[in-house]
Amino acid sequence: MKKYRHFPREYKQRIVNEIESGLRSRSEVIKDEKIASSLIDRWRKQIQEGTMVNHPSARERRLEKELDRYKKKVGELTLENDLLKKSKSTQYA
Repeated sequence: MKKYRHFPREYKQRIVNEIESGLRSRSEVIKDEKIASSLIDRWRKQIQEGTMVNHPSARERRLEKELDRYKKKVGELTLENDLLKKSKSTQYA
């Protein structure tokens, strides 16, 4: 099974900027960074079109799910608490 590498947005932008500014040649980047020429083309196109996005890591997705569960639980407990307060106040009225 092929393992894919993930590159941060800042890294992609730096690589494209280095090539476009002439700081490093395209062949140097391909050799040094061990990335495909087509990948550089894709990054350049994404930057020009403004479609480059950071995809959340597996850890970030897991934490988002956990946060959603906690928010749901807080909502349920808030409703339950409000109902208990309401029933308590009508009980003494």
